[in-house]
Amino acid sequence: MDNDDFKKSNDFLIILLFAVLGAIGVIVSGIFGIIIIAAEAVIATAIKRNQLIQQKKKIEELTVEDDEPEVVVKNDIPVPYAVIDGEFNLIGCNEEFYQLMGLKCFKDLNIKEKIPEYNEHLNNQIVSLNDRQYRIYSSHAELTDGSIANSLCFMDVTELTTLRKSLENDKTVVGLIYIDNYDEVIESVDDSVIPMLTAIVDRKLTAMVHDAKGILKKTEKDRYFFCIAAEELTKLQKNKFEILNEIREITIGEHIPVTLSIGIGIGEASLEAAMKSAKAAIDLALGRGGDQALIKNGEKYIFYGGKSGEVSHNARIRARVKADALSELITESEKVFVMGHKIPDSDCFGSAIGIYRISKALNKDCHIIIDEVPTIISKTVSKFTAGTDYEGLIIDSQTAWQDLTENTLLVILDTHINSRVESVDVLNKATKVVVFDHHRKSTDFIDKAVMVYHEPYASSTSELITEMIQYIGEKVKIKPLEADALLAGITVDTQNFSMKTGTITFEAAAYLKRCGADGIRVRKLLQEDMSVFRARAAAAANAEMIADGMYLSICPSDYGNSAVTAAQAADELLDVEGVKASFVLCDDRNTIFVSARSLGEVNVQVILEKIGGGGHQTISGAQFKNTNIEAVKELVKEAVQQYIEEAN
Repeated sequence: MDNDDFKKSNDFLIILLFAVLGAIGVIVSGIFGIIIIAAEAVIATAIKRNQLIQQKKKIEELTVEDDEPEVVVKNDIPVPYAVIDGEFNLIGCNEEFYQLMGLKCFKDLNIKEKIPEYNEHLNNQIVSLNDRQYRIYSSHAELTDGSIANSLCFMDVTELTTLRKSLENDKTVVGLIYIDNYDEVIESVDDSVIPMLTAIVDRKLTAMVHDAKGILKKTEKDRYFFCIAAEELTKLQKNKFEILNEIREITIGEHIPVTLSIGIGIGEASLEAAMKSAKAAIDLALGRGGDQALIKNGEKYIFYGGKSGEVSHNARIRARVKADALSELITESEKVFVMGHKIPDSDCFGSAIGIYRISKALNKDCHIIIDEVPTIISKTVSKFTAGTDYEGLIIDSQTAWQDLTENTLLVILDTHINSRVESVDVLNKATKVVVFDHHRKSTDFIDKAVMVYHEPYASSTSELITEMIQYIGEKVKIKPLEADALLAGITVDTQNFSMKTGTITFEAAAYLKRCGADGIRVRKLLQEDMSVFRARAAAAANAEMIADGMYLSICPSDYGNSAVTAAQAADELLDVEGVKASFVLCDDRNTIFVSARSLGEVNVQVILEKIGGGGHQTISGAQFKNTNIEAVKELVKEAVQQYIEEAN
């Protein structure tokens, strides 16, 4: 018999005893019996109450043992508060947390299952729960048994988040719109249709800004300023700035297509800062050839459009002005160093020879910085280094860094990107820097230059330097070998004068021909050995179609493999019927190179920019380290698919 049964038996015997005594009392004396019965009733009531108290205590003990949380949380915390273990299971909480989760009492609950977006690695995060926003502050704690627990404090920030979003949407966005080729368009149409053409452009731009609930102000004949709300900018982004296509499709009479450049600044604390960002964006858009919209958000750029060819803007006037400025800078300098991009090609070296001749004509010493002469230009370089006429022409970057002074002019050729120059150390030390380039402008441009001649319309940097030589005057006398080097640069970058050529390109070639350049000698300089030819043929044979008209191939590593060979293979694939764009990969000295080419219908620059590359609409490239060809191949395929989706 257990203790409870024994107590119940004793209680029963006592009541029975009083009942017997009460009965005897009634028989012997009525009053005494009544007193005994009353006492019996009181005692019975007390015993029953005691039994109830004992039962309640037992129930409470069972409840504490089975239903109470492992960790007791005081209810004086005015916000939902919970403690979870390492498996995200609830081990303690307060009444506010019960209400938040819709619980009446403590139950097993897993935070990860209830709030899937909860990230245990963040100490401060916002999650959605019951159509409201909560900021969770979390901290780690060690329990008495040595286990680790996380305490979570939930702050309702729904109103604050809504207000912040409203403020962001209402923030004013500043933008600039430039007509890229206003003068060229006006010159190409009859005077009678000029007012109608400009009116159509004005009306379309006004309609765009009006639909965005903003204001538009025409500041010059070909320039506009506008302000819209950030929320409306999102809508323009969704339709990918369709205004670019609308303006380009305007047809009144016979004229070249009108193109726009749009620069927008966002994410700044003041309108003044936003205006500076918009100006930087429009400058970059123009530097990339125009016909595109750029949004500058802090240090990040977002690109839209840019699918048409580059536009020339008063090129001859600008070339003359730059030529005068270059002559003055060289004259004021002690000496001149010339540096191109890593793994220099014929265009890079040819343009360097042009700067060398200009410097010599102005009685200044000039040296070309090359650490390692690549195979592709070894024949050309050997022609200069074989004799004594060009003694000391080429120096390495270490020598250049040691000899560099504050009055040394450093000329950067065929690149405008900090990380792609032959020596970043030399660039960082130089105080007087000039940049000549023809590639579309990238965001990582050299910003310390005292003069920049950046023309994406040009076929090559050799073409730009040849222009400089003509405008500087008769004091610059180019030798036949130097003319060969410049012509070789133009020949390679234009793919034998078939891509990106304009009237200035042929005029530059004609000038070089008059200076003694010879097509046969140039062709011999560009001749390759059989291993390179085989590598190029293998790359063409192994090409696979990755999209309609787009082919990808890998240049085999067991042949004369190099970045230049891959580029040549990409060029030759365009000669195949049905090929609109080609992508050729190669592994050259632990670096994966991607060479992309197109006939203009596909903008390979936009595609390669998605994976960190860049270049022109028809000629672009990218480089990757610490990876393999298969991984880069997948990156290119993904970028192509993304380009197709955006185009549709």
